[in-house]
Amino acid sequence: MDVAIVGGGPVGCACAALLARAGVDVAVLEASTAVTPDPRALAIAWSSRQTLADLGVWESLTATPMLHVHVSEAGRPGSTTLDATTAGLPALGFTVRYSDLAVALREVVGAALHTGVRVTGVDAPVAADAPATVHVETAEGAADIAARLVVVADGQGDWPGIRRRAREYPHEALLVDLRFEHAPAGWAWERFTPEGPMAILPRAVDGTLCHTLVWSLPPQRVEALMALDDAALGDAICAAVGPRLGRVLQIDARAKRRTTLAVARPRTGPRLVVIGNAAQTLHPIAGQGFNLGLRDAAALAAQLSDAAQGEIGSPAMLAAYARSRRGDQWGGVAYTDGLLRIASLRSGAVRTLRGLGLAALDIVPGARRALLARSVFGLHL
Repeated sequence: MDVAIVGGGPVGCACAALLARAGVDVAVLEASTAVTPDPRALAIAWSSRQTLADLGVWESLTATPMLHVHVSEAGRPGSTTLDATTAGLPALGFTVRYSDLAVALREVVGAALHTGVRVTGVDAPVAADAPATVHVETAEGAADIAARLVVVADGQGDWPGIRRRAREYPHEALLVDLRFEHAPAGWAWERFTPEGPMAILPRAVDGTLCHTLVWSLPPQRVEALMALDDAALGDAICAAVGPRLGRVLQIDARAKRRTTLAVARPRTGPRLVVIGNAAQTLHPIAGQGFNLGLRDAAALAAQLSDAAQGEIGSPAMLAAYARSRRGDQWGGVAYTDGLLRIASLRSGAVRTLRGLGLAALDIVPGARRALLARSVFGLHL
């Protein structure tokens, strides 16, 4: 076949759908047989919304728009608001349920999705014009698949010619689904608190406006908050958020997760390329991961649509793809990691400087537009 995609998550399935539209013979290899219910909110940038609309899945999703993002420093002067009107867009972005998106994209891929297939390894080609070999296990037993190009869209292992370097952050992410008393529709919030940065994203649940909170905290603080009852946890969140959203009326779910920065180097190997979380795993605080992965998929599809049959998976084609993605990929990594490093500095002087920096965004020409360029379009606004 032309392309074998390892991983049937949203990025892998989106890549398959884009490639199929370009006339590429593609198969998606996915170990799970069904999408696990997952209510977490996934942030969708405007450019990602456009790609999903082109694939015909957007109308089937319940999407909550983000028209404004308010950014503030707790206990310090200075804040800024990013608006869709500033970017000249109907919305800065949206949130959708992860599992809803995963199901919709699986349906678009259709028969090209092969579930219950576990990839056990990939062998590099024995000659420059030979295909790669994908080793799989199914209910019927082991098998080998030959492909001109292997696209790894999931997994944390190493692959031929590619090594993955990972670094755990010294904090964890506290994830809380909740409902506030006075939160207005269309707003999201990013807040630097003395304990760590937080993001609050809107999400619709059966027509009711709710929110998902992502709060980066030291592990011991996460454990302490997880041990609280709903009322006490709501009070702790309100103390960090401030009075603007009112009381926490309801907590629907809570979870914690370790946070890691992982980057594959290089992103291409012999007849192989890694995209999405296989290429870069980012902290969830900035909402960059899926959007960056979807841009990986779109860029790869663009390269393959222009390639002749014999060029699929060739060194020249993969080099062209790598060049086209280098700035955006490293920009996404640097933006998310830099934001987290700056946000985790806790001295009073640094917190004051952060507040002044937010105020400067409202004064310095082009500053807010530059921030919008990363948040909404990667580096391509």
